[in-house]
Amino acid sequence: MYYSDEIIDEIRQRSDIISIISEYTALTKKGHSHTGLCPFHHEKTPSFSVSEDKQMYYCFGCGAGGNVITFVMQKENMTFPEALQFLAERAHIDLDAAEKMQGQNGGVNKKALHLEIYKKAARFYYYSLQLKENEQALEYFHKRGITSDVIKHFGLGYAPAEYNILYQNMKREGYEDEDLLETGLFLKSKKNGMLFDRFSDRVMFPIFNLNKKVIAFGGRILGEGQPKYLNSPESLLFDKSRTLYGLHIARNEKHPYYILVEGYMDVIAMHVAGFTQTVASLGTAFTDGHAKLLKRYTQQVVILYDNDGAGKKAALRAIPILRSNGINVKVLQLTDAKDPDEFLKKHGADEMKKLLDEAESHIWFRIKEIESTYHLELPDEKVKFLQEVAKLIGSLESSIEQSIYSEEISQKYQINQDALQAEVKKYYQSEAKSIQAVKAPKVQESLGGGTLPMQLEFLCTLYNYPFAYGYIKGYIGTNLFDEGLIQELASAIFESIEKSTPVDIDYFNNRYPEIKDQKIISTVFMKKDERYDENDLIRKMLTETIKRLNMIHIEKTLKMTSDITEVQRLLMRKKALDKLNIEFING
Repeated sequence: MYYSDEIIDEIRQRSDIISIISEYTALTKKGHSHTGLCPFHHEKTPSFSVSEDKQMYYCFGCGAGGNVITFVMQKENMTFPEALQFLAERAHIDLDAAEKMQGQNGGVNKKALHLEIYKKAARFYYYSLQLKENEQALEYFHKRGITSDVIKHFGLGYAPAEYNILYQNMKREGYEDEDLLETGLFLKSKKNGMLFDRFSDRVMFPIFNLNKKVIAFGGRILGEGQPKYLNSPESLLFDKSRTLYGLHIARNEKHPYYILVEGYMDVIAMHVAGFTQTVASLGTAFTDGHAKLLKRYTQQVVILYDNDGAGKKAALRAIPILRSNGINVKVLQLTDAKDPDEFLKKHGADEMKKLLDEAESHIWFRIKEIESTYHLELPDEKVKFLQEVAKLIGSLESSIEQSIYSEEISQKYQINQDALQAEVKKYYQSEAKSIQAVKAPKVQESLGGGTLPMQLEFLCTLYNYPFAYGYIKGYIGTNLFDEGLIQELASAIFESIEKSTPVDIDYFNNRYPEIKDQKIISTVFMKKDERYDENDLIRKMLTETIKRLNMIHIEKTLKMTSDITEVQRLLMRKKALDKLNIEFING
């Protein structure tokens, strides 16, 4: 979603970075800045700085940096539009109204238009469910134990059997076919090109985003037919890999853990029973996007999938995804019901609560699944089983966890604990090397490779020590810097010094909202190396950097030109640069 600079500016200006970051780490005012322990890495000595004037943050320890929007993006695992929504709500800004105004001033706002259409579709389905001629749909919900209050709470509805009844309703509202088709609520006939409803004769489950706006639907067919459940296609509004059904309600309260189930009815049944922390993925496998979404609200998840082969496989796929996002995982397998909805009808909420409290760790769930594939009465099979279990325990990062599970496994399967731990250690060391090999390059990726760190150090030094510009401007130009953001930063700093005007930091915040770009921007404007208070050091750094940047540019140009005069000029410049020695008369 695109937002105008005016909207982004208003949100940022009304979102005080000091108060927001203070919710994550204690800040102490120190001169013009506030300092504290970095919320992005573990440290004992504060190296994290927040500038109230610039509304930016920077960590001198790990290099994290940006503005209030990127801070929320990083800490809450949000996308840029989600962070804007989050901050707009805090600042009591009606972003929907701002979007509509933006659309009026600058053309049609597709997202706002689609949200409007989905809102009207949800109302249409809800009121259709109440009509006497559709009583078979209402009876379906009542038979499933869903009352009128629950129907209203979840906005449940019914898509009538008439093939284009919603389409006709929307046309009376004045919507264009092109816009209706883009929402995914309608399909186009290959025979005559006419639009018709995607959902027909189905009970409807509206799917909400975190801001409680309808962005999609799930529909269950009444009677026979396939598919049994049909979901909206992905669209401008709807990304299945980042949407969890029920999360818009679950996030309203704090919960000790979240419960992950498979379907709409399971979510509703669990919420009705008081387990309002229950969510479900939508017609797709559990993804890394889902895990990141849950990570914003909880440190622990109980997987409560259907008690069948598919449910177990789905749980085994979800566990490593959740674990890789730092979420503790437990698994509850129901033995007297195929799913949570059926279990609650049979045994009630108290029994469900008891089982949830006793849910086993993901490790024992996985061990039991491994065990089911071996015949442990056979020595060779038992060896293979224990080797696979040792590999599983070796994948745990905590040595305490490894020790506890090793002890429990040795007792249960009558294996010498020392022998098991030796096997675990072998796999753990192998796993550690593998992880280190994957993580190692990321150190270099923090800001980028090549000459980028050198360019950034040069620019942030010049920004903090502008007096030096007069001595070096004859040797430096924006063409020596990487195209795009870095070149724009160089140009802005040069112009700022020449005209004695401040750099327009808001321009860079608006033009380059991505986290990696904001890290670069904050490095230039927030980082200050006080070693360069010494003239000899700053002179040496600037001289060497100017030489290197010019040499790189000259070598690059020499390879591209065949003009003899130009070649001679470049070679002379190269010779002059070899002798370059900048001296500062005064600091």
